[in-house]
Amino acid sequence: MFSQFNTLIIHSNSQFNNQIKTYLEDKEYLCNQISQFKEFADYYENHTYDCIIIEDEFPRIKTKEFIVQAKLKGQPIIIVLTDTLSPDYLESLLNAGADDYLVEPYDLKDLDTKIQSVYKNGILRPRRIYRFKDIVVDTTSRTCSCNGKPLNLTKNEFKLLTILISHPYQPFSISYLFEQVWGSSIYEDGTSIPALVSNLIMKLRLANNEEEYIKRFGRDNYKMAF
Repeated sequence: MFSQFNTLIIHSNSQFNNQIKTYLEDKEYLCNQISQFKEFADYYENHTYDCIIIEDEFPRIKTKEFIVQAKLKGQPIIIVLTDTLSPDYLESLLNAGADDYLVEPYDLKDLDTKIQSVYKNGILRPRRIYRFKDIVVDTTSRTCSCNGKPLNLTKNEFKLLTILISHPYQPFSISYLFEQVWGSSIYEDGTSIPALVSNLIMKLRLANNEEEYIKRFGRDNYKMAF
């Protein structure tokens, strides 16, 4: 199934790195390896991959920032290997754009299963990605980044940004946005959407304070800022 599936393994433990490579090559993956940071330029910067398997504590690589940049460079399947059990941390990996993770200890067959699951899901649900300036919103994986940094958005903030970025030239009324975000305009109070926009703008500014992304248009409308 994965013949010619180009895969990069980034793991500082050479023995385990080799075990992953041997296992996946038996399943006809094409594998390259990085076990030291000095190999990074040769095996990552000048190539693209269908799948990246990365240890989350690889020396000198900031994992979440790497995930964001990798997704901007292409759309590889990214599986993170970690020994951290914190739900908040694991969720932050997904928010950055990782497709899945494996928490140690695990069996190598679990790795193949994860890759196949993500691949099949992607075939059934093609990724829908919106870009505006340096914002990237992936509605399939429900991830967002700005200025190369992952954004930790609430469910409603993500909904709001998706509406605005999917039609960047179009102003949307406060009433319309309220209905789209909360599912009904019956309880629209005129303050919930401005507060939500304010929170969203604050998070975008934390990622890049040099750029304007969203602006008020007229008295009761919002749109992306060109």
